[in-house]
Amino acid sequence: MVCMGHQGVVRLFQVWPHNLDASFHNIRVEGAFLVSASLENGEIGEVTLFSEKGRDLTLQNPWKGRDVEVRTKGGGKQVLSGDRIRMKTQEGATYTFTGI
Repeated sequence: MVCMGHQGVVRLFQVWPHNLDASFHNIRVEGAFLVSASLENGEIGEVTLFSEKGRDLTLQNPWKGRDVEVRTKGGGKQVLSGDRIRMKTQEGATYTFTGI
């Protein structure tokens, strides 16, 4: 599976073989989020998430052991860390996540 939201946590490429490239666009997951991401040459690229309802987000960090930069379309930027990235979202906002 490339993307799923279960028990309040969004997970990406959890059981996908990392030696196989994959991508998806606007998969709707639990919490009213649309998620897009890609996996190429064993590396997860940028992850884009659109919040339909402005709910709290918990994202299983797809870049294990690395910090995550979160950018919004309005130019805001923050760095979060940990196994699970927790943040508030705003209705109608798009967030871009990158492992750093």
